[in-house]
Amino acid sequence: MNDSRAILAGVDGTEAGLAAARYAATEAARAGAALHLVYVVDPYAPALPTWPPAHTDPDSRMGQLGREILAEAEAAVADSGAVLTTYLLLGRPSAVLVQEAARSRLLVLGDQPRRLLDRIITSSIIGPVAAHSPVPVVVVPAAWPTKSSPRDIVVGVQDAATSSALVRRGLEVAAERGAPLRLVHAWRAYGAYDDPLGVGDEEERWTARAERELAEALAAARAGAGPETADVEVRLDAIYAQTAYALVEASHQAELLILGRGRHFFGFGHLGGTSRAVLRESRCPVEIDPHVAPAFEGDAGAPDGLAAAGTEPAGAGRG
Repeated sequence: MNDSRAILAGVDGTEAGLAAARYAATEAARAGAALHLVYVVDPYAPALPTWPPAHTDPDSRMGQLGREILAEAEAAVADSGAVLTTYLLLGRPSAVLVQEAARSRLLVLGDQPRRLLDRIITSSIIGPVAAHSPVPVVVVPAAWPTKSSPRDIVVGVQDAATSSALVRRGLEVAAERGAPLRLVHAWRAYGAYDDPLGVGDEEERWTARAERELAEALAAARAGAGPETADVEVRLDAIYAQTAYALVEASHQAELLILGRGRHFFGFGHLGGTSRAVLRESRCPVEIDPHVAPAFEGDAGAPDGLAAAGTEPAGAGRG
């Protein structure tokens, strides 16, 4: 699976997994890239209640289930026109997906909406994968696409001064899809700081400053982008609201929401509560890009403000 131009989609037998496969197939066809569909068998979490425990080789019941899931996903994207290969891999799903993503240009996953107790007990692979993937990760809702798909490409900008790469990514996607671009910056003061912002023209000053810095980030992004982005229509929105709420609201009128990924200790990836909330609640696909400025993460230690190991697969083969 060593194709750095390929698009990788992780499937799991759910509607969200099929939505991820369809999204990845569309992107692969648009880019003229190969499409790899992957199902990862976790030997530490048997998918079937068997006794004695099922073996984790390709001919076991778990392996057979994986092949059926891959066949279903392959059938769902058969008319996409993308060059398709399927892979059945063995290992910890999050670690294997991060490892395989390093050999691709984009990783696409379906969302995993679950009750709070389920998330606490069993966690989710989306957070760890999005936090550590070396390439952009797109998380696709199960219901996507909607019957009347909106067209905005939305980019969430925290610190406009360091977000030109993030904005440039938005320009490139918008130009590729023939869509308008919307840059969203949201902030919210709390406690004693909330009331002063609502007095006189203080909120207007913050908004004007945010819009000015967004315009500067846009100018810097256009300077570094290709000529195909020159005609992209761009809207600048500085919103006084809780950031996750503002971004989820923006997702209702978007076909893609793009966020940067923050840095954590020793350079490892980090997703804060805001990004996790947006991934969980967004109405459109969300792209987490590791190569650009951090996304909204004021909840990781300060109020939102204006500037505020892999597992080696045991085997790979044709599905």
